[in-house]
Amino acid sequence: IVYPKKIAIGVDIGGTKIKAGLVDINGQIIGIPESIRTLAHEPGEMIIEQLTLLIRRMIQQADGAELIGIGIGSTGPLDINKGIILECNNLPTLHNYPLHKKIESTFGLPVKLDNDANAMMLGEALWGAGRNLNSILGITLGTGLGAAIVVNRKIIRGATGCAGEIWLSPYKEGMIEDYVSGTGISNLYQRITKRKISGEEISKLAREGDINALKAWKEFTQALAYALSWTVNIVDPEVVIIGGSVMHSSDIFWDSMVSLFKKYICPQTAASIQLKPAGLKDNAGFMGAAALMFVE
Repeated sequence: IVYPKKIAIGVDIGGTKIKAGLVDINGQIIGIPESIRTLAHEPGEMIIEQLTLLIRRMIQQADGAELIGIGIGSTGPLDINKGIILECNNLPTLHNYPLHKKIESTFGLPVKLDNDANAMMLGEALWGAGRNLNSILGITLGTGLGAAIVVNRKIIRGATGCAGEIWLSPYKEGMIEDYVSGTGISNLYQRITKRKISGEEISKLAREGDINALKAWKEFTQALAYALSWTVNIVDPEVVIIGGSVMHSSDIFWDSMVSLFKKYICPQTAASIQLKPAGLKDNAGFMGAAALMFVE
């Protein structure tokens, strides 16, 4: 294999799976990305073992290339300066874990750690649905809900690094993530039917016309339109990019969500704003993490 001069390892740590791949400065994937199921409720050391194993496999694949570092996108909130995951619903055993220091000392390579939504949308700004656009609001719909603001290829972090942490905004009897996420759609269906099934199964039922599944997706859609409108009315971006595993079900909710959302925002914004699915699709997480290594 002839490798480009510089490549980065990108790692996406989610509540359900950890995925890693090699990416060059042009956004080309090198070799074969790999993923493993996150042992989310096992001791933190076990999750770190999984992570280091995956990074080792990437280093083996990169044999012969110049590795400039390891970018890690993790479900948050994080303290980026200290390189730790703070309190996190989806990875409770990694609370306050010195992730940055551990990975840097294990591999002797530069490491950048960021919120998974920030990383994903930086990747979209460089190589995906946000290319050639200056202001991006990104939403990630995975196990949980994330958001990011990228302006001129720079992540807007806010005074404490918590810009985009919309998941805990109050909504109905809880917070918005309880309604708008993979976990959220399962919760909504369970409330209606008293049955706990996966988001994929609920999507399958909805496509077959199941009334309870359609009811759950309708409530999800309403909540997503609200969440987007609050954020867009403040940020006024050129584009909203939505990624994450829940987008596999976008055929069920996308059109009705877009028309609802446009009713809740400023008319001038509604006339010009673009809504796009993530261009990097299922690779957006690790590609965005790798993108951290290619920008200041």
